[in-house]
Order: sequence, then C-alpha cells, then structure tokens
Amino acid sequence: MRSFVRIFISCLPLYCLLSARAGNVLPVLTVMNTRYSPDTTHPATSADTIVPILPYVKKTKEPLSMERETFYPNASLQHLLKGNVAGVYVQEPSGEPGTNLNIFLRGTAIPFISSKDVYDAQPTVILDGIPLIMDHPFAFDIQRFDYNRIGPATNLLAAIDPDNIASIEVLKDFGQAAKYGPRAANGGVIVITTKPPVKGKRRISFNTYFGMVQSPHITTRNAKTENDFRQQFYDKYANTSQLQSYPLYLRDSTNQAYYGPSNWTDLYYKNRPVYGVNASLSSGTDRANFLFAIGNRRTANPADATSMDRYNAMFEINMIPLKGFTISSMISATRLERKRNSSLRDRFAEMQYLPDLSNPLSPNKDYYSQYRNEYTKSFDDNKVNEVNGYFKLNYALGDDWRITSNFSFDYNEGLRDLFYPSTLLETVNYVSNYFGYNQRVCFDNTIAYHHNWNKTHDLSMEAGEVFQSDYNRYNYAFAYKGPNDLIKVNLLNSDNTKDNYLTMKAFNHALTFMFLDQQRHRLLSFYGRAAYKYLDKLDFSVLVRSDGSSSALPNNWWLVSPTFTTGANLKNIFLPDDNTFSSLRFHASWGRVGRLMTDDRFGEGTQYTSDLSFSNNPVKFSYNGFPGMSRAYTSGYIGNDIRWPYTDQTDLGLDAGLLHDRIRISVDVYNRIDKNMILGVPFSSEYGYKMQYKNGMKVSNQGVDLTVQAAILPDASHLKWTAGLNVNYNRNKLLALPGGLQELVVADGTRLLKVGHAIDQFWVLQNNGIYNRDADIPVNPATKKSLNYQGIPLLAGDPRWKDANGDYVIDDKDKVLAGHSMPVVSGGFNNDFQWKGFTLSCSFYYALGRKILNQKMADRFDFVNREGKIDMSAIKEITFWSKAGNYEKYPIYNPWSTVDAYRVDQDLFLENGAFLKLRSLSLQYDITSAKWWHKKTPVNRLTIYGTASNLFSITPYTGGDPELVNYNGFDTGYGLPIPKTYTIGFKMDL
Repeated sequence: MRSFVRIFISCLPLYCLLSARAGNVLPVLTVMNTRYSPDTTHPATSADTIVPILPYVKKTKEPLSMERETFYPNASLQHLLKGNVAGVYVQEPSGEPGTNLNIFLRGTAIPFISSKDVYDAQPTVILDGIPLIMDHPFAFDIQRFDYNRIGPATNLLAAIDPDNIASIEVLKDFGQAAKYGPRAANGGVIVITTKPPVKGKRRISFNTYFGMVQSPHITTRNAKTENDFRQQFYDKYANTSQLQSYPLYLRDSTNQAYYGPSNWTDLYYKNRPVYGVNASLSSGTDRANFLFAIGNRRTANPADATSMDRYNAMFEINMIPLKGFTISSMISATRLERKRNSSLRDRFAEMQYLPDLSNPLSPNKDYYSQYRNEYTKSFDDNKVNEVNGYFKLNYALGDDWRITSNFSFDYNEGLRDLFYPSTLLETVNYVSNYFGYNQRVCFDNTIAYHHNWNKTHDLSMEAGEVFQSDYNRYNYAFAYKGPNDLIKVNLLNSDNTKDNYLTMKAFNHALTFMFLDQQRHRLLSFYGRAAYKYLDKLDFSVLVRSDGSSSALPNNWWLVSPTFTTGANLKNIFLPDDNTFSSLRFHASWGRVGRLMTDDRFGEGTQYTSDLSFSNNPVKFSYNGFPGMSRAYTSGYIGNDIRWPYTDQTDLGLDAGLLHDRIRISVDVYNRIDKNMILGVPFSSEYGYKMQYKNGMKVSNQGVDLTVQAAILPDASHLKWTAGLNVNYNRNKLLALPGGLQELVVADGTRLLKVGHAIDQFWVLQNNGIYNRDADIPVNPATKKSLNYQGIPLLAGDPRWKDANGDYVIDDKDKVLAGHSMPVVSGGFNNDFQWKGFTLSCSFYYALGRKILNQKMADRFDFVNREGKIDMSAIKEITFWSKAGNYEKYPIYNPWSTVDAYRVDQDLFLENGAFLKLRSLSLQYDITSAKWWHKKTPVNRLTIYGTASNLFSITPYTGGDPELVNYNGFDTGYGLPIPKTYTIGFKMDL
C-alpha cells in the first residue's frame, strides 16, 4: 500500500500541480441536531443543503449549519469535532499519535469503573451509511493492567481521511438518531458523508502541507535537587533505621549517572516533521460518475520518537443503467502504522513481569543514551488495516415510491509484533504476537412513500429492516527466556518431532502462553415511520422500531421502542410579516432506544468458561497442564433474568434567525434517562463468584445545548467577521441501583456510586491541614481515645482529615463525593476574519466545572511507599527527572506514617481542571481572488495557508496539561504532551 501511494502521487500530472482549484480543507460541520423532515428520504438538514455563513449568512429556512474554511491538519475524527459541536466533549488522555481519544455526547450514563466502560460509552459513527465497528473491550479480560488494550490499541477513527469528508452531522435528538436504534444509545450518532463525484465535468484536487511539532520546554532535575526535596522530610521525621534505608542512587554525590547534568531531554524530546498529501480525481455524467482519492499523512509527537503514518485510498462509482434505477458502490482501504512510546510502565504491563526497580533511569545524557541504544535492539511493529464499503440499489417506482437495498461492511485488523532483548530486563528476553480483527456486515432494505397534495399536505411513510452481524476475534501469545536475542520466534505451535526443533531445545516451553477469544453478535431490526407536514407550519412524525439481539436472553430477545416528534414554524404561524425574525421554529421529541449488551455472555445465561490458569486468564492450558472447565468466578455470575436496558430522551428546542439570518441561534433542552442498566453487585461469597450482574441501575443526564452564529460585520464592508459559539451544560445523576441499593463501592474500593449523586464524582477524604503536635489531635470524651485512622492512632505530622460523622475514626464513612471528572460546561468559540482574499481563523476550546485528581503530585510526595518495591507504583520513568508542579503548596507530612499521609484519595490533590485553549490559528490566502490572477487559466482557485495549533492554555491547574487525564479524572503524568504544531501548505482544485 505504501509503495502504491508513493507511485501514484509521484506520477500525478504536472498539469494537476499547476492548475487546480482549492476547496475546503475542513469539511462542513453540522453544529446542531438534525430534525425529522416530513419527507423522510430528505432530512431537514442533509449534506447537500448545508448553508455556509462565509463570507455572509444567507436567508434560509433550513436548520443551522456552518462551514468554516479552517486549515488545521486534523489527525482524526475526534480532532475535527473537538470544540466545534455543542454537546460533544472529546477527552484526549495523551498526545501520542494514534492512541484512542474518547468522544462523549451529552455526558455519559455509564460509570467508568474500568477502561472497558469507556469503550462501551462511545457513540456510533456512520460513514456513508456504514456503522463502523470499533475494537471490542473483551480483550481487557486477560490483562492484569488496563493501561492499554492488548494489540496495536490504535484509534480506528484515525483511518478516516478528513480531506475526503463533505459533512459531519452529530445527531443527538432522538427525533433523528432513533432511526439507528440501539446504536444511538450513547447520546446519539455521528454521521459522516464523504465528497460525492462531480457530474458533467472533470475535477482534480490536490492538497498538501508540511510542518513540524515543537519540542516543549521542560524544567529538569537531577539527584541533587531530588535529594534537596527529600531532605526536609528526613530532617523532620526520619529515625535511624529510616536514614539507613536511604536509596542507594541518592547516597553518592560523586555518582555522575545521577548527580551529573540532567540533560536527557535532548534524547527524549525533538522537533519532528509532520506532513500530509491528498489527491482526488472525479468525473462523469448524470448516468455514470466516479471519484478516486488517495492520500498519505504523518502525525508525530516531539516526545519519545512517537508517530503514526496513514495510507488511504477510496473509490466510489454511481451508475443509472435505467431510468429511476441507481447502482452505487464504494470501497475504502486504509493502513495505519504506529510507533509507540518506550515507557517502562507500558513495557512492564505488556510483559506482566517486573524487574528490580531500585535504580531508576539516569537523567544524564551519556548514561541514558546507553539505555536508548539497547532499546533500539527491540522492535514494536503496530499495524492496522481498515477496509469498508457498500453496494446500494435504489429504484424509484413512479414519483411517490422508492425501494432501497443496501449491503455494507466494515473490517479492521490489528497486528502487533513485539520483541525486547535480554539486555533490557535482567537477561530475560520477551516476544509477543497479536492478531485481532473486528468484522461487521449489514443488510438493510427500505420502501418509502412520499406525496404532496397541492403544496398543502405532505405525507411520507417508510418501512424497513436491518440485519447487522458483528464478529470480534483475537489471537495473542507471548513468551519469555528465548535461547538468545537472535531468535525472535514464538514456538508455541512448533513440532518437537522435527529436526529443526533440536536446534532450539534450550527454549523453555513452560514460559510460553497463548490466549484466544471471540465475540459474536447479531442484531435484527424492523421499523416503520410516518411523517406529516401542513403548509410549512406544523409537522409530526412517529417511528416504531423492534430490535432483536443475540446478546439478549432467549426469553427477552426483542425490544419495541417508539419515537414521537413534532414541530411548529412559529414564524409562518404567528409572525409572517415580522422582519425581526427571518426564521423561528420550535421542535419537541420523545424517544426510546435499546442499549445493547456488549458481551455475548449475557445471551447465554449461566455458563462455564476456562478459568483455571495461575493468572485467572482463559488460556490454552489449565492447572498443571491438564485442561479443564470452571465456572466464571472472576468475571461474575450471569443469571437468567437479564433484561434489555434502554434509554428514554425528551428534547425541546428552538431555532431562530435574526436580521435576515445574520444571527442564528439554536437551543436544545434535553432530559435523557438510561433505565434498567446492568451493573455488577456483590454476591454471596459462599458461591465463589466475585459479583453478580443485575438490572436496575438508572442514570439521568440533563442539560442544554446552545449554538450561536453571527455575521458581525456586514457583507458590504471590505472586512468580514463571522463568529460562532457553542456551549453545552450537562449534569448527570444516579437515580437507582440494582436491588434497591442506595450506594455501592466499585473499582476495587476507589469509587462510590451513591443514589442522588453524580456518577463521575471523586470519593475523597477532606483535608484540613496538618497536626503539628500530638496535643492537637482530638480525643473522644467518652472513650478517652484519640482520633485514629481505621484503628491506627494519628500522630504529629499526620494529615488533619475531617471526621465527617464524628465517631473519632477516620475511614471510608468520612469520605465525601466531590467534583466531577467530566466537565459541567464545555464547548468552543470560533472567529473568521476575511479581507481581500485573506482569511484569518482562530478556534478556542474550553471546559469548565471539572476537577482533576493530581496523582502525579501525590506519587511525587509519597516517595517512601514508592521506593524499591517490585510494584508498578515504584516505576520511575525518565520524566521522573522533571519538575511536577508547585511543591510549596503542600504540607510536609510524615511520609513514613502508617496512615499513608500522601494517599491520593483526599481533596488535597483535587484541583480545578478548567481550561481555555487556543486550539488553532490559521491564515490563508486565495491567490485566485487577486486582481492580477489570469481568470482564463484552468485553475479556478489556489489557496496557500499556514496554521499554528495548541499555542497556549489558560488554566488554574498546577500540574501539566489539564486535558491529559485518564477516563477517571486522574492525572498520572503518563500522557505525552499535546504538541504545538506549525504547518504550511497549499490546496488546488481544477
């Protein structure tokens, strides 16, 4: 694929390079909900009715949409959406290219107990009618640590080339999203339409850019500064034995490996190039037309030599062999190649093996380079192949009837081949191989009727069925202690009767492991809907859908879900002659969609599974080499009474246009309640199961979406200024737990779900300072015993935690729910200034009302409990030798205290995580608009542009980048920086 892309690009005619017309680099974004139109075959907002507001706003009765010609090198769909659509929050845990970014539509109804829950909370993306399939979280079941999913763990939405996108519609109102059934349960769906072929002419487009990502400025430390930091604790609290246990790597001040210059950043951070190129050819007539597009793009991060390359090609063709009969077909292929980070944590988590962690990496370049050189002897190949397409038949029976039949598919496969030499890990080498794929096939057929009587009564009806088949599978194997570092093969399936086996007889097969698993799911749906419209004044529609899922129990396969919508054109009804409002429309909807159970085990009821390995993982072998079957004790008990979860949503909205649509406002108020959700709850210990899955959890999300767009300066002026603001306010609340429980401790005791409170709150102790003297510690007048932490007496130097219930014991009962890991308010603010062919665009992104638990700072102070253990908490990355934040604001507790004074679950480390970012600033010039440009050339438009991104952030957070937090709101310090990027490029369209 890579060679093919390069050959095609190099062979493009020079004529194409010199004579093309530029279009938009960013696609059109529909920044509001699409409503039902009485003509069900033509939604009220569709890709071919997008209304641009540049350079001015036109008068229209269509819902609001915006086209911003911003030249920003977006690497994925998530980057396209970030800050551009009300109600869409994009969480970026790391700036490492190709890693997963999380999308949440109007908050989340799923409490994030583990990484698996984040996968289950993602909205469905529809690409040209194809519901894309993502990685399945079932692979987390065999992992000890859930930092990353096994395999390449690549963002599959990065396979979509933004240059090929014509429009993106975020459907949050169930009035439109409910037609996608259970796929809309996570707040709605995201519908992407690619650019269609042209008719009656030829068009050749070419777009390319080149730039770099900038290395960040880092304040480094060495053993001298680390020693100075720790000395204050030793001087105040350490006894003789604690002084004697001082770490070896800090004892010798003449050791240049640690006390020498801290200049490791030159090896870890570097300015790195980024580039992109895309070309397309389209031509045809009304009877037959086609589009062929091809592209290559590299994204990079200045840290750790990480990068990702994308190679993609797409071909689309439409034919009309008979009048009223259309045949359409599309196929798209993408290759993603990713260079991952070299962090110790991720390496040890993959290997499930921890070495001696007494001595960290050296901050000195001379010594650190030796480690980097050894690391180059390893390899970590991560590749993803993505193929999707469709074949459609559309037949018009007269003017009123239309039959559509569609076959579509989406297939992606991930491969990771990994090897670490013995020089990196106590003479133990490691090899692993992963191959996994996700496959989705869809068949859907619809018949639609539409008729208009005298432009007064408009009736549309549609009926259809959809069959969707999903299949997820992976093969994963790893091995330790190969005979030497030159043999990088996995001998699990080798034949010991062959001669070549004897040359490898030293290989220890007892240290070879294999994991296999698969998931299957089938969804069969039938639906019917009808819509009526009267004189462009009133409209009403109803949708009834029945979904059958193979993951549901046989006695509960089907769920029937209705949706109702209504709308009124208030402008035409009450204000036909009023010039203040150019448009004014009210709409309302209520809908229900089912929520799929993502694990096919729920469709089986009580079952058995392989669960006898030493690590409690389903493996090829079992205890002591004998195969066996066991109940699914660790994964939880599933009974025979699991029922469909479902989501009800009410939406009320108003769309208004003022001053001939120079100002356009859209506001939606919504109330979404997820009912009958499944949650694991404690189970009777005598049965052996870790938990039991039950229905009964209920969560609400209430909020407001607001979008405002304005053409501030009139079209007659030379300078044009258009601005757009989008805001989402969202609050969630837990309304019920299974079995009538009022609260439940989850996530290994670190989270609390409590009825009446939000599901994304932190569960922390309240910190009120420090006890400087033993006499300051409160004493229970009844028992004469001083305040204690779970039976351990508090002493001078311990935290002053609030005894919330007044029982003179600090424990989990004194913890409170505080803050939100998800923002309460989020959105974006965009501005475009145009003058004589120049366009200056700036885009801001913000999030308010969120908190961050600064685990990186807590770990920094908790050095005693993180020193020298064989535990993941004892790992010190090379970034350990950089300043973590403002140390002066934290009390000097006794780090040897048995109460774990610097524990992370206290509001001492809970900080305001709000931020405002200048996400992009771009300047472009349309050369063809210049007076000196020869108008008769074949080039209709040629644009040159320059873009700078992530220029600055405004935040009260004292840690690093406030975006770089985990799904649970913890800042662990492991996310690579979101870099400043500078690019220049040009785009032509012939």
